[in-house]
Amino acid sequence: MDERILILAPRGRDAPVIAETLANLGHRTLICPNLSALTQALREDAGAAVLTEEALAADATDTLTAWLAAQPAWSDFPFIVLVTKQPGKRTQADAARLSAIGNIVLLERPINAETLISAAASAVRARRRQYVARDHLVEQAKAEEKLRFALDAGQLGAWDLDLDSRQIAVSPMTKAHFGRSPDAELTLAQVEAAVHPDDAERRQGGLEAFERGEDYGVEYRVVWPDGSVHWLQVRGRPAPGLPRRVSGVTLDITERKAAEAALMAMNETLEKRVAESVHELQRSNARLLNEIGEREQAQAALVQAQKMDAIGQLTGGIAHDFNNLLTAIVGNIDMIERRSDDERIKRMAANAREGVERATKLTAQLLAFSRSQQLDLQPVEVDALIVGMDDLLTRTLGHTVEVRTNLHAGMTRANADPNQLELAILNLAINARDAMGEGGTVTVSTRLADDWHEGLQPGHHVVIAVKDTGHGIPAELLAKVFDPFFTTKSVGKGTGLGLSQVYGIATQSGGTVRIDSTVGMGTTIEIWLPVSDAAERLKPSEIPAAETPLSQGERVLVVDDDPGVRRFIVQCLKSLGYHVTEASGGQAGLDRIAEDRPDLMVVDFAMPGVNGAQVAVQARQVLPALAVLLVTGYADAQAIKDLVRSEAVLRKPFKVSDLALAVRRTLEESERHSA
Repeated sequence: MDERILILAPRGRDAPVIAETLANLGHRTLICPNLSALTQALREDAGAAVLTEEALAADATDTLTAWLAAQPAWSDFPFIVLVTKQPGKRTQADAARLSAIGNIVLLERPINAETLISAAASAVRARRRQYVARDHLVEQAKAEEKLRFALDAGQLGAWDLDLDSRQIAVSPMTKAHFGRSPDAELTLAQVEAAVHPDDAERRQGGLEAFERGEDYGVEYRVVWPDGSVHWLQVRGRPAPGLPRRVSGVTLDITERKAAEAALMAMNETLEKRVAESVHELQRSNARLLNEIGEREQAQAALVQAQKMDAIGQLTGGIAHDFNNLLTAIVGNIDMIERRSDDERIKRMAANAREGVERATKLTAQLLAFSRSQQLDLQPVEVDALIVGMDDLLTRTLGHTVEVRTNLHAGMTRANADPNQLELAILNLAINARDAMGEGGTVTVSTRLADDWHEGLQPGHHVVIAVKDTGHGIPAELLAKVFDPFFTTKSVGKGTGLGLSQVYGIATQSGGTVRIDSTVGMGTTIEIWLPVSDAAERLKPSEIPAAETPLSQGERVLVVDDDPGVRRFIVQCLKSLGYHVTEASGGQAGLDRIAEDRPDLMVVDFAMPGVNGAQVAVQARQVLPALAVLLVTGYADAQAIKDLVRSEAVLRKPFKVSDLALAVRRTLEESERHSA
């Protein structure tokens, strides 16, 4: 395409003849019908063009001259124009058209084939040389672009200086090295003025190398227009054949100079730094050894905690099963007391009931230990509770510890769970005993307080203090004593959960815990509980048997997997006048709901398969107004909260009066909701 010869000869057979003549010598040709087609073919590239004078005269040349004017610098397209010999000069218009074409060779007709072939070959050779120049320019442009890319990538600026005229040309990167923007001017005078005064002589010495025809290389500081100082490395070399012209590059080496200065300063203080490094290594080694020790302690505490958690789960399960047994025992003892008129039998039943009550208290403590029991907040006479613990504290702490009490709360009642409060006081007393080692004095005291501390609600509080005469706790450890798993005891002597449990009991009760300790003097831990405005709660077990509420004809479904407990509940409810049906498990109870349509369902919480909370939810899908009384040996707080409409809970073991009162209250509460 780039060496074909275009032919435009509109008259006769001129065009085919010219094409055949050139083709015989291996030239590729293209005959164009008009000047527009010729111009379009030129746009697609060609080696030369042969056209007749009349072709120019017969058509407009504006399109052709526009293409010729738009040629790139390397292009000067050759034309061979066949003209007819004329007796005189050509007209001014004809001469102008020929002149507008530019690079033309005029051949007068008639011409022989050799002349045409020679002119065509010469024109193609000239065009070929133009293509070589084009390729050279393209390669040069690519090389310059690569050079610019390399300079930019290396953060190198380029410059060119004429020593005679003092004219300097610089790249945008060089301008940046002198603190100038790309469009700002940078003259040689500005370069000289920017050189730091202390480095001017060094720069001038480098320039003298040019006079000797040597390369130029120097490092000096420059002051930017904003006043900041930067280090530059400038290198140059005389241009080949032009000793008074120098080209080179610039590089910002400020960061390198700063690193060199820092390295020099580091070398000057090497001995000091080595000593500091050794000291830091020793400190790190000590920290590592300490961390290893703490990790071993944490692992030992974790093993101990896992052991205690497993014991707690086992204890909770045992307590639950024990409560099932106690429910049947206490219920039958209660029925014996109600139905027998024999005083001797009543005394024996009363003795049995006292034993059951002690067993009930034991199971409550087991449940508290296993954390399977919700707080049963109620008004508690704290002084009376502590007096009742006197024997327990004395036996637990042993003969080497003297237990003293100093009670000043009187009959004031605090809002607390009595079982959990006893456990908290016992935990504090045991901690006090362990802190004294060989024995000492533990003082349990109470008082009333109105002052406010962080973590408390404003109001009156009962303060229970447990004080020991032990070794005390260091100040730096006081902030950690209530953290779970933190303990100052050796492995196996404590879980680190005792004080955190005390703190949890106090905060759940609306109060807080405070600690005061002096090394060598002892420790005092105070439990702050809010004073209760309510009167002492009357427990269902304290209601006289004669006041036990009876049935009003309601239907009750009893669901319990324990035959003894289920039989006792059924007998009690029947004796109270209720219509009772029973089921031996959760699914069996659900199967009876639609047939029995009870007003109340008494259901045990812990059953295999479907627990009591799930039975209640599914039963209410059949009977939305169904009242539910949950019977449990321990309370799963979250499961009870999941009950849709009822939170009535009866804790095992219970007596006939407890069951009767709970059933009546649950039915009345359900009726109020339905209304």
